[in-house]
Amino acid sequence: MLEHPTKPLRHVIITGGAGFIGSQLSARLIKGKTRVTILTRNPSAPRATSLAQQGCKVVACDLADEQRIPQPDILDPADAMFHFAADVSVSSPTLRAANVDGTSRVLALADALAIPHVVYASSIEAQGLGSDHEIPLREDSACRPVSDYGQSKVQAEELVTKWGSLPGHRALVLRIGNIYGPGSAWFLHPSLLALLGATPILAIWTKLRHRLFQPLFIDDLVEGISRAVDHRLAGTYNITGEEQVTIEGYLATLASLTQLTDRVQLMRKPAELSERSFPIAPDFAYVLMGTEERCHRSYDNSRLRAEIGPYARWSLSRGLAATLKWYDTSGQLPALLAVLRRQPGAMTCM
Repeated sequence: MLEHPTKPLRHVIITGGAGFIGSQLSARLIKGKTRVTILTRNPSAPRATSLAQQGCKVVACDLADEQRIPQPDILDPADAMFHFAADVSVSSPTLRAANVDGTSRVLALADALAIPHVVYASSIEAQGLGSDHEIPLREDSACRPVSDYGQSKVQAEELVTKWGSLPGHRALVLRIGNIYGPGSAWFLHPSLLALLGATPILAIWTKLRHRLFQPLFIDDLVEGISRAVDHRLAGTYNITGEEQVTIEGYLATLASLTQLTDRVQLMRKPAELSERSFPIAPDFAYVLMGTEERCHRSYDNSRLRAEIGPYARWSLSRGLAATLKWYDTSGQLPALLAVLRRQPGAMTCM
């Protein structure tokens, strides 16, 4: 049930606080007058530097290396630990060290600092994919990860849940969906290339086009996390977008925003000026994981909404438009956007 939020947090520690999600959450907490310490592998990275200028304390830390964990005595007591650092590779020899062993080290650090509340950024990949008759998947659905990354998240979830069951502890596990927005070109970049004919996807289109996913705009994710923490939730929750979309629907929306609707059909054809074969873009390969039957990333977030209310306000069309505008004005992806500007009528949404 919805309840009135409790008093604001005074100080939090965020691992991965300079990452795409962590930096946005850190900035939000700072604006809310919460003191923030971020643990990051690269304190001199642009996001870490920007957060330091906003008032964050930045501490070097690599959770995959026990020799690079900060000593508790250099950190101030905190009300909560947000564990957002992770190796997000689909498969990597460092996954266990970063995601499983790293989580153990975070929990040990929380104990050393007597932090009672841990918020863990898990992933829908821990739950895996569903078939037409299984979706949307609930939190109590069986976990069937299809990647080493997903398996590492399952193992880390188990550690966090066990820690949260101890006296005086509270743990919140958030299974985060596919996030996009300014600062992340995930799925946007290969999709634009496909629309421009630079990476034809004819060979995979039949398998790709009908697969479902639920993109969640970064601002909506941060809103959901903030509300969940304000309500001091514990347990495991899906935090995903409200809007289910097929890959074909996503590409059609992007094509409409960039005035490239005439290319939706053309993108499936081989490039006219080249006979070489093109490798599958990693983002498309990710969506192609699973089986023909169990292939959808569709999840039920009603449990979280019942606790904190609706948190997703950005439609896919609005979110993609904002993301495109950010890339256009920030100077990111300059070569690709220059090509788009040369298309008749393209980029009018900017």
